[in-house]
This record gives sequence, C-alpha cells and structure tokens, in this order.
Amino acid sequence: MEANGKIPLTLGFADLSDNDFAALIAEDSTALSPLFERVRVAPARNIPSAEILFVYTHLNENGTIRGSDRSGIRQVAQLTKSALVVVASPNSAASIKNAAGIPGPKTANIVFTADRNGQAFATFFHSLFDKMRNGENMLSAWVDWRLKALSQPTPICPWSCSWPRRGKLHFPNPARHGLMDRTRPHITLPRQVRSP
Repeated sequence: MEANGKIPLTLGFADLSDNDFAALIAEDSTALSPLFERVRVAPARNIPSAEILFVYTHLNENGTIRGSDRSGIRQVAQLTKSALVVVASPNSAASIKNAAGIPGPKTANIVFTADRNGQAFATFFHSLFDKMRNGENMLSAWVDWRLKALSQPTPICPWSCSWPRRGKLHFPNPARHGLMDRTRPHITLPRQVRSP
C-alpha cells in the first residue's frame, strides 16, 4: 500500500560550521523537502527543532563538534528532541568512531557519513524516507536498500553508518498523522535552539 501524502513531520537542516556546507544543504533540501509537510533551514550555527534533523558539521578527531570541546551529536539530539539525526557532512572514520563513543543520552537514531558518494547520498535518503512513508520501519528499509545498492557493480549509496538507539522508527501514516514510533509520543518544539 502506497502513501500518497507528505510525511507529517518536520525535516530540519542545521549548518554548525560557518556556512561551509551551504551547497550540500541546498542539494539535500531540494531532494528531500518535497517528502515532508514542514521544512526548517536554520541560519548557520543554529539548530531548528525537527523530528528529522540533518546536521552539517566538522567533527574534531575526538568526536566532538568543531568549535566545542565537549558537545557531540548526542547532545544535539537531546537538545532538539529529534528522533533521527543524520550527520550529513563527511567526516573521518576516526572522528565518527569517537563521536559514537561520547557519553550522552541515547534518545535518537543517529547516522554518521564518511563519504556522500556524490548524488548517492540524497538518492539513498529519499528512497529510505519514501519506504518509511509507506509503512516500513527505518531499520528494515535501511538494510534492504543498502543490500540492493551494494550489490551493484558500482555502489550507489553513501558510506554511512547508523546507530539505531531509538530503534525501529516508523513514520506516521500521512493520512492519519499517528505517532512516530509505536512506543513514544514525539513533541515538536516551536523554537529554535542555539548550537551547543
């Protein structure tokens, strides 16, 4: 059964650098915004409240966000109450490994990106969100798409890794506007918050 409506959630884009990623944000916003009812693009160094949040940042080698000596992606997820946080800018494997190990709340599914592989990044997330809009949970949709993409002679997906700390997220049915996952209600914050 295919859902025909927009995903009744907010998609947010946050550039935590000094506008280093404006072109990537424009590319991703153009590709993904048509799927969602609401889209928020925050000014540089600000974070919009959004259930689905794409973050563009340079990670320090120790996994913290550049410009901060203590804050990591988990703290961003906690601040915004996002259910899914995607670090959409490429970072080194070492900084990603260290970012995943930073202590903090495990309230969101987090995706880190090592290599966007050009247009494959936006294509992958568009397909993933479309599958989720049609009732598939995030983990199943992720694995299914990645297996198909990696079986191609030339891989057609980004080099990303997922830490599904929130579990099998489900998008609400566009026709019913239900809960995002089967166990937790989700609240959208109406204000913007400063980056940590």
